[in-house]
Amino acid sequence: MSAVFLPPALRLACRRTLSIVAPLLTIAVSVGAQQPLASQPGDSVAKWAVELSRAGTNSAAILLESMDAQVERNGSGRRTHRTVVHVLQQSAVNASAERFFSWQPSRQELVLDWVRVLRPDGTVVSNAASTDQTGDATASMQNPIYVDSRTRRLSLAGVAANTIVDVQYTVIDKSPWRNGDFLISWQFSPPGPMRVSQLRVSVPEDFSPRIAESNLTMRRSERRENNRTVYEWRAEQPPIVRPEPFASDSNDVRMTVTVSAPHGWDSVTTWYHALAKPSYTLDAVSAARADSVVRGATSRTDTLRRLHKWIAQDIRYVSVSLGLGGFQPRSPLEVLNTGYGDCKDKTTLFVAAARRWGFDARAVLLNLNGGRDSRPVAINRFNHAIAAIAGPNDNYTFTDLTAGHIPYGQIPVSYRGAFGVVIRPDGTADEVQFPQRAADSTGSVVRLVATLREDGRMTMRIDDTPRGDNAWAMRAAFSQPLDSARRATGLRSIATSYLPESTADSLQVFNGLDFTEPARVQAVLDNGRGARPAGPVWLLHLPLAYRQIAASASNTARELLALPERKMPIDASRVIGARIMQVEYRVTLPEGWRAQLPNAVSTRSFFARYESSYRMDGRDLVMRRVLRGEGEGVHPPQRIVEVIAWMQAVAADDIEFITLTPPSR
Repeated sequence: MSAVFLPPALRLACRRTLSIVAPLLTIAVSVGAQQPLASQPGDSVAKWAVELSRAGTNSAAILLESMDAQVERNGSGRRTHRTVVHVLQQSAVNASAERFFSWQPSRQELVLDWVRVLRPDGTVVSNAASTDQTGDATASMQNPIYVDSRTRRLSLAGVAANTIVDVQYTVIDKSPWRNGDFLISWQFSPPGPMRVSQLRVSVPEDFSPRIAESNLTMRRSERRENNRTVYEWRAEQPPIVRPEPFASDSNDVRMTVTVSAPHGWDSVTTWYHALAKPSYTLDAVSAARADSVVRGATSRTDTLRRLHKWIAQDIRYVSVSLGLGGFQPRSPLEVLNTGYGDCKDKTTLFVAAARRWGFDARAVLLNLNGGRDSRPVAINRFNHAIAAIAGPNDNYTFTDLTAGHIPYGQIPVSYRGAFGVVIRPDGTADEVQFPQRAADSTGSVVRLVATLREDGRMTMRIDDTPRGDNAWAMRAAFSQPLDSARRATGLRSIATSYLPESTADSLQVFNGLDFTEPARVQAVLDNGRGARPAGPVWLLHLPLAYRQIAASASNTARELLALPERKMPIDASRVIGARIMQVEYRVTLPEGWRAQLPNAVSTRSFFARYESSYRMDGRDLVMRRVLRGEGEGVHPPQRIVEVIAWMQAVAADDIEFITLTPPSR
């Protein structure tokens, strides 16, 4: 698999979604200005071509994935990266023929050494792109991020099934953002077949980088060469490790190598603190604005809540990461005058305002995608900033100023339990792991109360009360008042999901931006088809909202059974997660009608438990299902059989209808 070198575009821009694309599909790297191709390679990897009769279902295979990196003490250097892919099936042609490169001309260059397409016998089909276009990177209209970046796209000619695509480029890093900072990451566990994976790193002879190796089955070589130390790793036909559900971050499967500078986190946070410190004091105009926001607060916590709501909801998100602005926050006055800011801008404004009111507020650096390992040390490990209020013994309350639908003191699920660094007032680092949420504080309670008539028509009342993560997702949906069109669309959607052929004559929602107002949605559906005749009996329809838990378990069980033998350990918290989901369906039946009650289900495993019950309470048929996610820790891959067994047990409760028998006439 390719090296994961985080380019400067992934700085503290607070992107809500990030992706790393496998080299079989796309090469996305930091590159420089368009230059003519260098001389063609003297060697050939065509001898490694895969025999099509042995390709199986693989659409492509990597024949060679290599990086040759030369790093200097200050973090500058060059990295030559080569990828050779054998296209085995037509389905891989489009992805293999399109390449794109993004770069920052102010501090980087690229020499595109060669781009060629070969036949398995070594014959060159083409040695240049058929289309080559360069343009400025466009900021997204949603969560816009402006960077001094350009993009070059190539379309390769002659790519077809049973051809080989060979691309080599050299990235030249003229100067790092922070002196001495660099990070090289490499994985020797590809998601598909690979012939050779190789990493070579050269550093000055008297320089000792921090090297971290995980689960390697080979040894690195070290040698002296031209007053430099050269480290080299090479794996032939490394084992395939495909993504697996519920996989833990820590494992003994993936083979990885990271090479970074030998410094600690204090050096990173001290550098960032020097950039941010001038903005931690409010000017007169900004101070007056902050004071007006908290005026009338009834407690210290209320003061922080008002500051959070103001910055998270009233200041829109825009990231202007031009030059050092990718790391250096803008001043509070500039943020307030423009009306926008990114994560570091919003965090800095919150820290400055909170400190004005006597709070020990601190900035926190982290990665949006989580990750629990504190090593390696590099500024590019981070792409997000939040705030922390320090209590006794550095007991922190964390809050995200870009999450306008999440209240003060809570953080999104993506980085709970993950690693981050809090920047102390003196600039030193306090390494932390973000707290997890208790199971009983997130989830939902759905109550359905219905009355069935003798003709099978039904009236239903819906009451959906989410908590925690579920509530925050619903708050986003109701962050703007419903106009007549959105209200009508919402009513139709609810009617379709809960009670076919019904009309919705009532919908009560809430203001998603008002954290004092509980998240709750209520609706009334009338004259829907609740049951249908089937000979002498009637079939009571069970709404999808009631069936969802069991139906999802059924689908998951089938998907897990279809996977090959599992290799990755299981993170119990990722199977269901810390949440409680409750749904109750109470139906008042016509006089004299009887229900054939299904068997109750009760099952428990190391990650969750599930219970359902069915009973008659007078004329009321009462059905209830409860899912509770529980359990922590990392478990061996063999326990996937227990996960499947639990899913199948829950899936047994996935029934669409309940049989009703009317009184004999």
